Amino acid sequence: MLRLMRMFLLLFAMMLAPNAVALTNQQPEVSKEQATELAQQRFPGKILKVQAESSQYRVRLMQENGRVVTVLVNNRTGQVKRDNK
Repeated sequence: MLRLMRMFLLLFAMMLAPNAVALTNQQPEVSKEQATELAQQRFPGKILKVQAESSQYRVRLMQENGRVVTVLVNNRTGQVKRDNK
C-alpha cells in the first residue's frame, strides 16, 4: 500500500513538473528590435550596441551632441530608464 502511494505521488509530481518549468522559462514580451525603438523614442540618437540580459536590454546610443548614453529597457514591460553607471 505504501509503495502504491509513493508511486502515485511520483506520477503526480511528474505531471506538475512541465508546468513549473514553463513558468520559469517565459520568453521576453519585448523583442530586441522593440527595445531599440523604445530607447530611441526616449533618447534620440544612433544605436551603437544592444545587449540582451536576463531581465532587460542594455542599449547604447550616441546622441546628436556626441554624448554616449546607456539605456535599460525591461524585457517584460518595455519600461525605459537611463543607466546611471
